[in-house]
Amino acid sequence: MKKIINYEKDILFKTNIGEICSISLEHDFTVDDGVLVGEFIISGDYKPNILSLNKEAFNYQLPLEYELEKNCDISTLSYDIENFEYNVKDDELSVFIDFGIRYEECTNEPAIPEISEDDLSSLDCDAIELPAFIDRNEVIEIDGEDEEEDTDSYSIEEEPKTKNEETIENRMDEEDKNLILESTMMEDEYITYRVHIVREGDTLDSIAKEYGSTIEIIKAYNNLETLELKTKIIIPEEKCE
Repeated sequence: MKKIINYEKDILFKTNIGEICSISLEHDFTVDDGVLVGEFIISGDYKPNILSLNKEAFNYQLPLEYELEKNCDISTLSYDIENFEYNVKDDELSVFIDFGIRYEECTNEPAIPEISEDDLSSLDCDAIELPAFIDRNEVIEIDGEDEEEDTDSYSIEEEPKTKNEETIENRMDEEDKNLILESTMMEDEYITYRVHIVREGDTLDSIAKEYGSTIEIIKAYNNLETLELKTKIIIPEEKCE
């Protein structure tokens, strides 16, 4: 990776600059916590007047700080002057420096901690709590009885009826079972869950009344924005003491 830092600086001399007789540019940089820190050193001599026989020396330190990229491999970093120009106007010396830096990019791979046999033997297995799973033999009922009521703001668009209405199967597929299993683990006070498949005319209010539940409970167990036909809705039933 190569980058060019364009550095410009105006240096005000103590007298008028008639002529630059000699000029040199050096640099001294180090890396401190991911930042390239150092200075350019401009030195030489000049005549305050073109006709003057006397020369005066000058030396200026121009500081520079440059934050390196986070993926910069510091061990491969190198830098040097790519170009140097200057202009003189009255008592002001303007310098233009192209400072090139080069480095290789590094990839930060997460360190994997080593676990010794002593670490494994010191683990207290009894202190590790395992999640409680529901009994897969719990009764899960699917109810698909027709009932129509339009008292809730949640509504669905009616679809054209076909001659052969699709019937609800008594067995759920694996996706339905996983859906019921995840919801069952959310609350311990419910042990039986019904699955309602949305039909034409259904609303949240009508579904809640059909199963003796509430709209709030249905929303808590289902990710609902709008009701869509054939969507499966989980309705928990309270445990009977």
